[in-house]
Amino acid sequence: MRALLTSLAAGSMIAVAVAQQQAATPQQTGTPARLEAINGKMARVFLQGLADGNLTFQPFGSPNNMTVETSKVRRFEFYPKFEVGGAGQSYAEGDYPAVLQALAEPMQEFAPYMSVSNNLQEAYVMLMDSYLRSGDAGKAEECAALLLASDNPVIVRKGKSTLALAAAAKGDFQRVEELRSELDSPAGSLFLQAIVERANQQPKAAIQHVAEIIADHGNDLEWMPQAELLSAQLYLDMGQTNSAALTARQVKNIYAGSNIAADAAKLQASLGLTDEPQGEQQDEQQSE
Repeated sequence: MRALLTSLAAGSMIAVAVAQQQAATPQQTGTPARLEAINGKMARVFLQGLADGNLTFQPFGSPNNMTVETSKVRRFEFYPKFEVGGAGQSYAEGDYPAVLQALAEPMQEFAPYMSVSNNLQEAYVMLMDSYLRSGDAGKAEECAALLLASDNPVIVRKGKSTLALAAAAKGDFQRVEELRSELDSPAGSLFLQAIVERANQQPKAAIQHVAEIIADHGNDLEWMPQAELLSAQLYLDMGQTNSAALTARQVKNIYAGSNIAADAAKLQASLGLTDEPQGEQQDEQQSE
């Protein structure tokens, strides 16, 4: 009995000590993440903010803020409470409103940290592009501006190209030209030039630049699919409906499973045509 009482007393003392420790540890706020420094060290932190190239955070278990230059941080691992996979499927299907519904609100917490490499950066780029393709150029610009401070040239280029496309959607072609000159991508520069020419009702000039992308930059997987889809849209602008439908069908088949293929399918459906352009159907009927 004495041993049992001693054991119970010891257990009570441990429980009290744990409770006291929990009470002494303040409730931390901020965005929880695992931070990887450039020297490879890992730390659990609560992010407090990022501004002017400086990151402020609290180490796990400490209420004290620390500030370091973002150049000393390699990567964040976030712990989102939402699923990215479903939004990715919606994006591949060209269902941009569904992407916005899934990601727009929950991603706000993580948006300030998108200039640093992290496990949600790809989803953020997808959200940004969905804003652009849904016609919300303003929101696309807000997303893109946060990427410009990245040390990853690919991410910076995505930000600049989105800013340029958003400016084109707003009719600010001077801004497009400024960004085009800064874009470290020959194919991207040609694409933006074609976009401006299309907006200025110069589809023949635009399609020449698209043809140059297709001829000289066929391995550029960022711009090539968009260029081929744009060529279908330009054929339609010129009244060449069958060529537009044929090109849209080719894009849909070549890039199957991507949002570009889904957009091409929408274009083809908007023409009221089946999977085979009207011209080909007529040729087959005549050959019979």
